[in-house]
Amino acid sequence: MSKLLVIIGITGLQGGSVARLFQQLPGWRIRGITRDPSKPSNAHLIEAGVELVAGDLDDRSSLDSAFEGANAIFAVTDYWQFLQQPATFEEAGKTGRLPNQVAMDHEVQQGRNIIDVAAKHLEGLDRLVVSTLSDSQKWSKGDIKWNLHFDGKAKYTEYLKATYPGLAAKTSYVQLGNYLSNWRMNPLFAPQKQADGSFIFYALAESNGKAIPYVDPPNDTGYFVEALIEAPAGITLLGYGKLMQAEEYVALWAKVHGVRAQFEALTAEVAKAAGLPEWLALEFIESGKYVSTYGWDGGDPDVKHPKDVGVDVSKLTKVEDHIRNDDWSSVF
Repeated sequence: MSKLLVIIGITGLQGGSVARLFQQLPGWRIRGITRDPSKPSNAHLIEAGVELVAGDLDDRSSLDSAFEGANAIFAVTDYWQFLQQPATFEEAGKTGRLPNQVAMDHEVQQGRNIIDVAAKHLEGLDRLVVSTLSDSQKWSKGDIKWNLHFDGKAKYTEYLKATYPGLAAKTSYVQLGNYLSNWRMNPLFAPQKQADGSFIFYALAESNGKAIPYVDPPNDTGYFVEALIEAPAGITLLGYGKLMQAEEYVALWAKVHGVRAQFEALTAEVAKAAGLPEWLALEFIESGKYVSTYGWDGGDPDVKHPKDVGVDVSKLTKVEDHIRNDDWSSVF
């Protein structure tokens, strides 16, 4: 009898990757959670044999139904979605808090909802894989205070470990690195063409800092999750295709395209000139300081690397290939 893998965020970059890989693996069937299974954009999943169910991370009862009978669960939350919702800014205005603080609180609550419900389904559950990030306040000893898109995930991860030891004994974690597609998240992070034909990269990293883990989530996430389901529980995996300095990435990008390019760390002055609100600039700059000074994983000695946990690294996206094959027409 086939095992059931339940995927949260099946229409997203991470969940979609997990679904595509496990569709090819014998002995697995897939149930995907999405807000509206009837959307035309979801038809290809149904045609591929995926069982789609309606679910909302703010609605525990919908998760309870979705997790029924699961042998494995892949869980992911999305901090950035809340910064696209007017309600976040309305709440921030009413409570006197910053929008990113509100966004983190909502992400933490969704993470707790997933964990609380998963803990009710321990019988038959072999593995919960949580997509998370390191605790920047902890690993920086309080030096970093505004890397909230990391720390929200870390908070509900610690909640899981502290509250549900039985579930923790069946859980592993993947910390996905810097998305190779992140240059699209804000125009400021796309290569900036200069008058002389060269380019500047404003990166969330500082010069000569710790190596950055670069990853292609639509391809790579599935391989990380496969390895974590097959390996013993309790692993924290740093998910990446290649570790490299930000300057190395920029040099490689320039070489592939036959242009000149230079790396510059994002500063408050550059962020302000680009029109970023102060709270968002603060988050970006502190995030860059954290990963450059302490590392993406904060220097956690227990974090494993893909080759250490059985990931077939030959199947992961190569950074040079991604640079060559991505659509940079808007930049050039």
